[in-house]
Amino acid sequence: MKKYLAGFVLLAAAALCIPGTASAQGTGGFRFGISGGATFPIEDQADVYKTGWNGSAMFVVNFGDAPVGLRFDGSYHELKTKTELQAFFLGSGETRIISGTADVVIGPRHLAVEPYFIGGVGAYDLRFRGQDINASNTFSSSTTRFGWNAGLGLAFPLGSHSNSRFFIEGRYTSIAVDADSFSNSVHRGGTRFVIIPVNTGFIF
Repeated sequence: MKKYLAGFVLLAAAALCIPGTASAQGTGGFRFGISGGATFPIEDQADVYKTGWNGSAMFVVNFGDAPVGLRFDGSYHELKTKTELQAFFLGSGETRIISGTADVVIGPRHLAVEPYFIGGVGAYDLRFRGQDINASNTFSSSTTRFGWNAGLGLAFPLGSHSNSRFFIEGRYTSIAVDADSFSNSVHRGGTRFVIIPVNTGFIF
């Protein structure tokens, strides 16, 4: 991850050095947006979960012509366990993640394609649900934890004088957990729940 984070920092620094730039997702002021896409489990979670889905609503704050903006996201993710886990659980278990994040967005404007860096922190409510094949009992547990994210995106202005943007982005997201109710039962578990949401969306 060190090389990825170093790349993010270099992109952010380059954006700050580009003259005539502004926040990568719209002109100064307040904007709203929506996005949706796939949630990819990685590391320990890749052995346990199928690719999931997510949806987000966001509030964007830009500061005139400054190259830095803020974004506040509220998101919902859902991931189901793989069929290989049916030896341990009846049917398909699932994990739902409801999150709220605050992020910094840095990138140039006035380009046909506007690259940007996004990164920040947030609170993540993880809800695990399934049915144990041995005890045949349904279990449900939830925990709210702190996490961070960092990623890259591309924004596309919708017209030469438009404030609206279509964008695509991917973010590495790491959530601190004591245990994953599914991974911990069939795998070595860990202290991080790690996913990469890849989304498309619009800033209005």
